Amino acid sequence: MNTPQPHESAPLADHETGVEARRRQRIAALLLSRYNLRHMVRLYAAFEGDLLLPIVLGEVGLYNVGGLGMDDQSLAAIHCSDDDFGKLPLRPCNAFSISSSTGIPRETVRRKVSHLIQLGWIARDMKGGLTITAKAANLCLEPFGQDNLADFLSTADRVRLATGAQG
Repeated sequence: MNTPQPHESAPLADHETGVEARRRQRIAALLLSRYNLRHMVRLYAAFEGDLLLPIVLGEVGLYNVGGLGMDDQSLAAIHCSDDDFGKLPLRPCNAFSISSSTGIPRETVRRKVSHLIQLGWIARDMKGGLTITAKAANLCLEPFGQDNLADFLSTADRVRLATGAQG
C-alpha cells in the first residue's frame, strides 16, 4: 500500500499552489483597485466633484440601451450622429428605478436628474421617462473614454500577466 507520508512533497506542493493562487489574487485585486481609483479621480474631475452624477447618468444610460443588445450593429448605433441618436429605441426609466438599482435615496436621484437635465445630458419625455441625450453619449464615449480605455486595457494586460490567465 502506498500511503503518502507527512514528509512527502505532494501535500506541500498543493499548499504552495494555494498560497501562489492567493498571492496572484491579491496582486490582481491591487491592480484593479489602482485602476478603479484612477477612474474615480477622472470621474471626480469630469463631473466637478459630484460622484453621484456619473452613477445616476450611467445607470440611466445603461438601462436605456439595455434593450439594444450588445451585437456590433447595436453598439455602432450608439455612435450615430446627434440627429439619429434621437431615433434609437432607448428604454426610458424613472427616478424610482434608478434609486432602487443604485441604493441612492429617491430624492437625491431626483435632484441629480434635475441637474443632468439642466446640463442637457438627460431628457424627460411626456410620461416622465428619462433617457440619455446624444450630448451625454458623446461625453461618455469619446475623449474621456479614450484615456480610460487605454488605462483599462493596460490594467487588464497586467492582471492577465499577474494571474497567468490566457487572453
